[in-house]
Amino acid sequence: MARAAAIAVFGILLAARAEAAPASCGPHDVVVDYLARTFQEMPAGAGTANSGGRVELFTAPKGRSWTLLYTGPDGQACMIAAGRGWAPPLPGPDDETVKPR
Repeated sequence: MARAAAIAVFGILLAARAEAAPASCGPHDVVVDYLARTFQEMPAGAGTANSGGRVELFTAPKGRSWTLLYTGPDGQACMIAAGRGWAPPLPGPDDETVKPR
């Protein structure tokens, strides 16, 4: 339940950010290097999109900044959302990290 709510909120924020500015695109390796050098962002999560592309989340230490990157099957990567104050999700009751007492 909490995961579904987090995904819904993230989708709303993503849509709002996507309308605000056009995506910045380039070869995957170049964009990843730019995120590391400029913002000290490193990979924090990834998944496969229904379109067959790859979605990656990059975050900086202490949540200073974050970037959501979409890479298509052609290797072209686009920064589709970015922001500040990233906080990882809290473990829920179904997560393995929560142990009964």
